[in-house]
Amino acid sequence: MKKHLAETLLATIPQRYLDMAKIVSYKPGEYLKRTGDSFFNFCILAEGTVKLLHDNAESPLILDLYHKGDFFGEMEAIGMQTDDRSIVALTDCKVYQFTGAQFLEMWNECSDVSRYILYVHCERLIREGNDKIHAETLFLREKVFRLIQENLNDSNYFMYTKDVLAEMAGISIRSLNRVLAELNDMKMIRLSSGTIRLWV
Repeated sequence: MKKHLAETLLATIPQRYLDMAKIVSYKPGEYLKRTGDSFFNFCILAEGTVKLLHDNAESPLILDLYHKGDFFGEMEAIGMQTDDRSIVALTDCKVYQFTGAQFLEMWNECSDVSRYILYVHCERLIREGNDKIHAETLFLREKVFRLIQENLNDSNYFMYTKDVLAEMAGISIRSLNRVLAELNDMKMIRLSSGTIRLWV
């Protein structure tokens, strides 16, 4: 999700709801939600970045990265458990944590908030569906390039390490380096001293 879209949620929620939320801090590597554990909170990232994992013990797969203003737990807050997913802090994080009752009150009382959450939730479902539909025909370099595009800082640099990018793409570092070299040769990205930047 684009950063400017994600950050609109914090700007949309009335301050009284942010004041009633519990603020929880996490260190890098700490689990906000662990596969198999009960979880009933709606959460919005106030600071930092987390990764959403399909937490298979043999080969965990990063499904998405959430940044400041992004949310998760909307399904759990209404009683739908996602038992095969974990959320882990990538950086120091602070999270606004709402109970299920607080989430439903905010949903019912603030139409701008509920409309925004529904929009983003549907956007995620569409993206997940498209990934499944096009999985066999999606070139690896297109997948890697899209992951880079979706996780840029304000200077157009990829925000994370190659290890994280390889894990997100589900490939080895060796394969990733080959794909990055192809993208560099195609003048889609620039590689310099371990950094990845869009070619602009």
